[in-house]
Amino acid sequence: MTRTLDAVILTYHSISKGPSPLCIPPDVFAGQMSWLKANAHVVPLTVLVESLAHDQPMPQRTVALTFDDGFADFYTEAAPTLRRLELTAVVFLPAAHCGRIASWDVQAGGRPLMSWAQIRELAAQGLSFGSHSMTHPALISLTDTELAYELAESKRSIEAEIGQDVRFFCYPYGCFDERTRRAVTSYYSGGACSTNPRALARAEDLFTLPRIDAHYVRNFAMFRSIFTGRFRLYLCARRFMRNLGLWIRSTKRAHKHPFQRFMDRSDPGFIA
Repeated sequence: MTRTLDAVILTYHSISKGPSPLCIPPDVFAGQMSWLKANAHVVPLTVLVESLAHDQPMPQRTVALTFDDGFADFYTEAAPTLRRLELTAVVFLPAAHCGRIASWDVQAGGRPLMSWAQIRELAAQGLSFGSHSMTHPALISLTDTELAYELAESKRSIEAEIGQDVRFFCYPYGCFDERTRRAVTSYYSGGACSTNPRALARAEDLFTLPRIDAHYVRNFAMFRSIFTGRFRLYLCARRFMRNLGLWIRSTKRAHKHPFQRFMDRSDPGFIA
């Protein structure tokens, strides 16, 4: 059995108030970051991955912070908190949407995304950026040509804007299969993040890295338990319920008219 490490990758989306599971209120986020500063070892994703790749020991309670989608409230709410506490993070960008409105699904809620000028400013301050594809599609629904475009053009676009190498990818909707995983390895040298909610394990696949979504730990008591056995049992229960929900949705889609299945193809999971 693979040994679980005392290390996690946390995922955030929008740092704002709202009913969507993508939203974490700014005061809740600030409290969580203050707790991590005092009680955990927050490292860049690249440092964590290098430790995994070379089977090097990590400090107890190691955390890497990731943000999906690049919402504008990262610039106004998250970045100042991270800067004040001297914490770092990586932000995964859907490159074609930067400076525009999130329009890929209902959960995204039409929220504005950071402009390239804001992204360049944050990159100059030391924050890291990765790719979340060009247009945020479910990659498994794409042809090989479409997939190559989403992976290659997003990397090229972000690198051209920030002048830094983009080494990490994040699967939109956490949706991937062996074909898409293999394609990602051709373009990104660092690794790729999924939405599988669990702690990291030794001998982890660097291109399907598990992450714990902040929606699961918005309760502060639950957040403070993220390195405990009780929390791992909680994650097991969440994974079971999530997989059950995905199975039910896939079963329903299988009985739909082909056009309805096509319309549903970009909604394979719970968290965007």
